[in-house]
Amino acid sequence: MKMRLVLVLLTIVLLLAACRPTALTATPIPTRPPVPTAAPPPVPAATPAGQLHVILDDDGSPDGTTALFYFLSHPQAWVDGVAVTYGEAHPAAYIQHLGRVLDDLGIHDIALGAGQDGLPPGGTDFPAWLRDAADSYWGLPLPYPERTYPAQDAAALIVALAHRAPEPVTILVSGPCTDLARALRMDPAIREHIAAVYLMGGAVHVAGNLRGLLPNAENTVAEWNIAADPRAAQEVFQSGLRICLVPLDATNQVSISRADIEGWRSGSRAANMAADLGGMLTRSAQGSAIWDLLTAAIMVEPDLCPPEPLHLEVVTDPGATSGQTIVVAGAQPNVDVCLHPDVNRIKQTLAEVFAAGR
Repeated sequence: MKMRLVLVLLTIVLLLAACRPTALTATPIPTRPPVPTAAPPPVPAATPAGQLHVILDDDGSPDGTTALFYFLSHPQAWVDGVAVTYGEAHPAAYIQHLGRVLDDLGIHDIALGAGQDGLPPGGTDFPAWLRDAADSYWGLPLPYPERTYPAQDAAALIVALAHRAPEPVTILVSGPCTDLARALRMDPAIREHIAAVYLMGGAVHVAGNLRGLLPNAENTVAEWNIAADPRAAQEVFQSGLRICLVPLDATNQVSISRADIEGWRSGSRAANMAADLGGMLTRSAQGSAIWDLLTAAIMVEPDLCPPEPLHLEVVTDPGATSGQTIVVAGAQPNVDVCLHPDVNRIKQTLAEVFAAGR
């Protein structure tokens, strides 16, 4: 599955090198003056009972961006902030892409954050061509190329939003745990203001996926989001927060087809944007995995994958097992792990949410 994604993205990179598409035309308006990054984010709005206050921390991936569109389409999710960590994209560049997309949707009350640009110590780096592709939004058109959008430091943004939200926030980490670990170091008191952390990452009882992007990798046991910053992942696992992990064990079981994706287009503009990204990745009849989107769906509706409590540790030593998630039998559980997703209900839920998107 991952190899098909690699071939698709490699093809996109080659096409971009030959011809860069022109961005969508937009009515010219004066460029907004940059706001100092130290400016506080907007105060999160009060939400109806049962609606989640969401912070999304992604690494600039197509799938993570699709997860954002899912939250924007779901009536039970209210997005307070979006941050980009280093991984599949350069954070400062990619958060501007998201600012333009949100602006085009008429959404101006979501705070933006960008993490540090560079591989954390002990991490495994995603291939550079992925970041090159993300820099151009994979050749998809973007509006308002002349505009810039204020973005805080990602960790500081998480801290500020956690304290300012009217109720505990729920965080989706769909990339490395770098930003969240930094936020916890910056202000450990935010633990009291975080309801749960949903993390797409790890490989518990299945093989890792580094060879999907690095065919000659010696490491066959780690998953990319954990391997990119194992120390941060271990810190988050040991933080005492409620951690809900959606590992490769679950994501390997769920894929979407081109027909599934086309069904989303009957919904909102956000749903159409999700379909554009999904269609870019799903070029074969067999379909594509939906790592981050699956995690977003389970985060809003946890009964889509009843969790199994486990005690997990992350290998932080360098070498062929760096980033491996290991089950410690008999130890006090520290992570709720999704191992058996309800595949049919998940696909039906995605279709219903996108089709009826707000």
